Amino acid sequence: MTTLSVLENLTAKLPLGVCVLNEHLGIEYWNDFFADRLNISSDDVKGRSLLDLFPNEAKYLKKKINSVFILNNASFSYWEHRPHVFLFSSSRPITGEETLMYQNIEFLPLDVKNNSVKTVCMIVQDVTELASYYQGQKQLSEQLAQEHAALQVLNNKLEAAQNQLLQSEKMAAIGQLAAGVAHEINNPIGFINSNLQSLQDYAAKLLKLTNFYEKVIRKTENKTFLALQQDMHDRIQYSFLREDMPELVSESLEGIGRVSEIIKNLKAFSHVDNSEWQYADIVDGIESTLKIANNQLKYNVEIHRDYQKELPKLFCQPMQLNQVFLNLLVNAAHAIQEAGHIYIAASATETTFVVSIRDNGCGISQSAMRKIFEPFYTTKPVGQGTGLGLSLSYSIVQKHKGKITVSSELNVGTTFTISIPILQPEVMLQTS
Repeated sequence: MTTLSVLENLTAKLPLGVCVLNEHLGIEYWNDFFADRLNISSDDVKGRSLLDLFPNEAKYLKKKINSVFILNNASFSYWEHRPHVFLFSSSRPITGEETLMYQNIEFLPLDVKNNSVKTVCMIVQDVTELASYYQGQKQLSEQLAQEHAALQVLNNKLEAAQNQLLQSEKMAAIGQLAAGVAHEINNPIGFINSNLQSLQDYAAKLLKLTNFYEKVIRKTENKTFLALQQDMHDRIQYSFLREDMPELVSESLEGIGRVSEIIKNLKAFSHVDNSEWQYADIVDGIESTLKIANNQLKYNVEIHRDYQKELPKLFCQPMQLNQVFLNLLVNAAHAIQEAGHIYIAASATETTFVVSIRDNGCGISQSAMRKIFEPFYTTKPVGQGTGLGLSLSYSIVQKHKGKITVSSELNVGTTFTISIPILQPEVMLQTS
């Protein structure tokens, strides 16, 4: 048996998917991994388009593979980002259970001539067992959290007090960790953001310059210059680069912006920038916060106010409490899909100041209610929330020796109630 035959047999039997594609995304070869799952042999599939065989993933596959042809660089797809590119099944080694396959995929330049990629090799690795392990750990964590919540209901008043103390210590530890993380990565994030903005400006100017050169060459009507220009455009895939480069820089700036927002919230959560303790008019704070949140509220939310007359001033950190009001108002606005109402009430007794913010939005499920004050937990879509707003609010209210509670009903609305004791400065600052 020749060396080539041995290699062909080995490739065919590998526990990996191997598929070779030409410049037109036509299949030149695939091994038994693909053939067995689709019941199409390598000979029968040769010349057929990969995109025709997998139409639901055609757009994604085309982008990944074209990037290899154009840039002559490997491309990757990991199961955490896109679990099921190919809808193959995977058998668990012990139980034999059939599940949908999680895949790591590599797209490699295979046949390169004159710095031009002629074929791309796509390698599919079954990582279902690894993914199942991580998902099992996640389910176990959720189950433990539910059991913990159930145990809390059965605890007596002493246990509740102990849990409150443990919660305070945990939030303080998380605050210290958050402060360290924010401090360490704030500076590199800053210069990366600055560099990306400069890069965006440079890229725009370079494209403007190339457009100018194109106009100049066209005006010369010199066929030699025009042919040279077209040849260079074809060789470097100029049309693709011109469209893709601004998008890449813009997406990077958006990502850095999101990271910066997370760092900002981490700093606030850890009380890196504490505001001064002073007597403050809470209603004035609510009204100033409404002005800040106006862009989030003015289009689809009607505000209703119910303020008790002659409310006392509260010794507090007004800027911190305003942050709490802002978080709750923005969350309420996001819970309202189209048009809705937010009801703000402020009242006080001799011992306690109470502020409630109620909306008639989508509500919060019971399972989410148990987690909403946990750091980084969010019910918002990816990219629209950091999960720090309510944990930050919890920490601020607790620092004021107060309580924040929530009641909610799906498709009816949610009410957050903040209760802060009216204490003298020396008492309020004793353990703050």
